[in-house]
Amino acid sequence: FCRNKVQKAVVSTQSTGEKAKERGTEYFKAGKFELALKKYKVITEYLEPDAEDFDDMPSDSDDEDKDGEKDGEVEKSEEKDPEHDKKSQQLLLAGFSNQALCHLKLMDGINAFKACEAALKLDPQNIKALFRRGQSSELSQEWEDAIGYFKAVLEVDPQNTLAANRIKFCRNKVQSYKQAQKKKYANMFERTNFKDPEPTKDDNKTKPDFSDSESEEGEAIGSDGEKPQEMEV
Repeated sequence: FCRNKVQKAVVSTQSTGEKAKERGTEYFKAGKFELALKKYKVITEYLEPDAEDFDDMPSDSDDEDKDGEKDGEVEKSEEKDPEHDKKSQQLLLAGFSNQALCHLKLMDGINAFKACEAALKLDPQNIKALFRRGQSSELSQEWEDAIGYFKAVLEVDPQNTLAANRIKFCRNKVQSYKQAQKKKYANMFERTNFKDPEPTKDDNKTKPDFSDSESEEGEAIGSDGEKPQEMEV
């Protein structure tokens, strides 16, 4: 009786996860990325209650999800049925991987990266998680890290043209950044070493020397050797 109760709880939890995945995919295709993210979070919360919550966005908790919650609580306290482990792992992997995709669409590279890392703990060679990890680093403008992550995709799938193209793109970004930095520091060096021009022989003459002027003292007014002010460079 106890084993049957556990099996029923596991099946109910998986059913909740599958329904959440289906609805999340519907929301995603409709461009409702925040709603899709909430649904994908339902999967990971039911199948891995101790999983890290990558952001402050609450998961969806409509009536459909609540139906499986009571049975899910039984499953947490009882031993899992090994027959359902593989299916649960596949659902859990999809949950994390699709969360990463939603975070990318919402321009959140940090949480996309965390979701990818969680997926890769379950399957280190998962192509989608590997590729999206590279995309998350791109979004954060961590170009060199992204190159390394896309190379990891090619190690698993050498014919992956998407990853190869992203590597080329990121390398161009790294090169452009280095050139911009080189130009920036070259300009800073020039400004630091700027020198005023040497005074010429005529710099001390502030006005013509008329022999019939009232006095040399009057002529010297304002000509105390101070250089005229110049506009700042």
